[in-house]
Amino acid sequence: MGNYIVRIRTSTWDLLRDLQRLHDLDVFGKTAKKLDEHLFEIEGLLSEEQIENLSKKEYQIEVIADAEEIAKERLKDVTYFRENK
Repeated sequence: MGNYIVRIRTSTWDLLRDLQRLHDLDVFGKTAKKLDEHLFEIEGLLSEEQIENLSKKEYQIEVIADAEEIAKERLKDVTYFRENK
């Protein structure tokens, strides 16, 4: 199962806070924001299973990127840098 960088949206601030407090998910607190009166958003790192579980609840999930692909690209950058010092 892969891990993904995601954008999570919900209708209340409390539901947004519950992501870390109750569900113990890896969310990026500094990305939390209020989009309008009844729409809140935060980004995080979730597994496929976590995405499926949240999607069944009061959360909208948008996959931004495949975290494993990002890691592979960054590893290539580090390897290139080391080889070309």
